Amino acid sequence: MIGKAITGKGFAGCIRYCLEDKKMKMDKDHTLMQNRAEVLLFNKCFGDKKELVQQFNKVRKLNPKQSRPVFHFTLSMAPGEQLTRPQLIQIARDCAEDFGFTDNQFLAVEHKDTQHQHIHIVANRIGYTGKTNVSDSNSYKRMAEFCRKMEQKHQLQRVLSPRRFLSKDQQLLPRNDQRKEQLKPGCGRFCSHQKQWKLSSKK
Repeated sequence: MIGKAITGKGFAGCIRYCLEDKKMKMDKDHTLMQNRAEVLLFNKCFGDKKELVQQFNKVRKLNPKQSRPVFHFTLSMAPGEQLTRPQLIQIARDCAEDFGFTDNQFLAVEHKDTQHQHIHIVANRIGYTGKTNVSDSNSYKRMAEFCRKMEQKHQLQRVLSPRRFLSKDQQLLPRNDQRKEQLKPGCGRFCSHQKQWKLSSKK
């Protein structure tokens, strides 16, 4: 299993993406891939996409200072693996417990538009008390640990590298990490800060 956890600013676009049918870009008529989304679980929320956005935003307004209240998780099985609906629901619940949003609004959806089975979870980082009670720190490491735990629990194939899900051509492409580029000599703001530090240290 591989997972991704990202924070975002708006619930509307994220919820629409998870629930709406998908337009096929390669189709000249832009035919919709219908019934690609199946709701697995509602937690402290319910309804269609419009009602869900309203409910999530209502709680969001309890903490207007939090600019990134959206937690969006994607959990993908290895090609050829197929879990049952109860198993997917349990994984969503386990994710909520591990990341600390069991008492918050969240929605779990299975998508059926790719060859590998995967689910999306949209969670509100803001609780009903108005506090941001769901941390996004170390989310990459926490997600990796969660995936290893789920692989063992459900007897899934261990996927230590997400690149295994890419095609052979894509696997050959180098990964560009902008953070690494910024650390190289002569790179923009970091480099200027480094020069200033060196000058101040000489005084």
